[in-house]
Amino acid sequence: MESWWLGLSLLNKAFVISALAFTVLFLWQIVIMIMGMDTDAHAHIGAEGVDHGDFGHAGDSGGESGHEYGGEAATFTFVSIRSIIAFGTLFSWAGALYLATGVSAILAILYSAAWGLVAMFAVSYVLYWLLSQQERGNASVWTAIGEEGTVYMDIPEGGTGKIRVMVSGAISFVNARSRDGGPLTSGAEVRVVGVVNDNTVEVEGIRNPEEG
Repeated sequence: MESWWLGLSLLNKAFVISALAFTVLFLWQIVIMIMGMDTDAHAHIGAEGVDHGDFGHAGDSGGESGHEYGGEAATFTFVSIRSIIAFGTLFSWAGALYLATGVSAILAILYSAAWGLVAMFAVSYVLYWLLSQQERGNASVWTAIGEEGTVYMDIPEGGTGKIRVMVSGAISFVNARSRDGGPLTSGAEVRVVGVVNDNTVEVEGIRNPEEG
């Protein structure tokens, strides 16, 4: 092993070290993705819409997380943390292998860059596909009818805001408007009484019995 390492050129050593480092990062990304601990901001889709990070969790200012409805469709994002890690992983391993087979340094770098771009595109496309599939599979807001929730973003008079409510067993952030058209402020307790469309529900305020 030592003789193999000593026999490598300086560039090849750099490729091998880089390959090992990127492989560790790549495997770690897979682990946290599987464990549901993803914190990579691959794409923030829309100013008020779906904030998936990479796989569909949106956090409010209090640190809670849940699905958010009412955003734009998933968009293809070529450059992200994961795609860059994928580029570095394949670029480094390809470079080390090309140099080991006697390819010149310039050609090794060019060939490796091409493989890295392929990996970058592949990872970006897979993430885009997962997001689009997730959006198609999102639970219907019809399941929220009858559920009680809390106004998350003020619902103006005659307008639309957001509520935090249970949708198919998961806390979700859903566009909402008041049934009577009146305003509802953030923190107000509401009940879902209807559905306006796939992204918006109709709510009414819940009167506190202690208020008479």
